[in-house]
Amino acid sequence: MKLELFFDYICPYCYRGHRMFLELLPLYPGLQVVWRPCESHPRPENTYRHSDMAIQGMYYLEECGGDLSSYHRLVYEAHFEKGLDISDCSVLAGLAARCGADSQAFTEALDQNRYAGKVEEGNRYAWETLRLNAVPSYLAVPEGPDLKGRGPMIGSRDGIPVTRRELEQFLANLK
Repeated sequence: MKLELFFDYICPYCYRGHRMFLELLPLYPGLQVVWRPCESHPRPENTYRHSDMAIQGMYYLEECGGDLSSYHRLVYEAHFEKGLDISDCSVLAGLAARCGADSQAFTEALDQNRYAGKVEEGNRYAWETLRLNAVPSYLAVPEGPDLKGRGPMIGSRDGIPVTRRELEQFLANLK
């Protein structure tokens, strides 16, 4: 089974949900996770901080084979625990270097907005195609020639995050 996980680096529910998900993930060794970042507040929306550059950084690491798991953790920690500006390319380059990326190539990619189209595409997929209410959200995608379409979905809604129990039940039902 494949699971699409929708998140935003500036979302406190996603930060909590990320840690919770990683605690549960070892219980599902066959689960393939597809990380689907999407902005809760895309530009030009007025917000205290944007996450588009951090998301572009994730796409860079994904493309060059960097350590995505560490990058997610470091970006969340930088934002929520250290109060760093995750829209600052130099902050992100330092984090990416710790995940196996060449910081100069990383900086060039972000300076050129090389992955801006992927950020917009991810936003459209989450908010327009799937019509998510909020993040984090989790979508099961069946695999195989006889399995088509989308599977079940669970997500935050009306200011209420997905609870650990809800996520445990959702994942257990995917087996």
